[in-house]
Amino acid sequence: MFFLPFIAIATLTAADQLVKLLAVELIKSKGSVEVIHGFFYLTYVENTGAAFGLMRGARWIFVAVTAIILIFGAVYYVKMPKTRHSVITRASLILICSGALGNFADRLFKGFVVDMFHFIFFGYSFAVFNFADILVVVGSTLLAFSLIFLSDNAVHKKED
Repeated sequence: MFFLPFIAIATLTAADQLVKLLAVELIKSKGSVEVIHGFFYLTYVENTGAAFGLMRGARWIFVAVTAIILIFGAVYYVKMPKTRHSVITRASLILICSGALGNFADRLFKGFVVDMFHFIFFGYSFAVFNFADILVVVGSTLLAFSLIFLSDNAVHKKED
């Protein structure tokens, strides 16, 4: 069981890199491919910034911050007590670290992150994002839920 988190992180990171490779091979030359008319597109973007393209060109800041997040996530995972509630917290850390590692690899080796999922809601174009971003958002949401509602210090528990 000790290696299970590493296998999960490696598998999810590999899946992210595979999706990005497919985006480069199949979408880059076209720019964008309509999947669901007026709603969902596969759009190739080389993002040198963070979410929504913020802080463009701050590659080494993102590399450093991601390295810190990965170290913190690993240390927190290892030191976390094994309780029935920690399963969700552990899963969330695996998702966050997998997504962070996927985008980290892009920034480190390419100088940008490959994004491809593009939704349009009621005429509003949402930011283009990737599988690693989904992992980070889902993992962060699970982590917040776990820390707020399931931890031993959850805010909803009565004090003695």
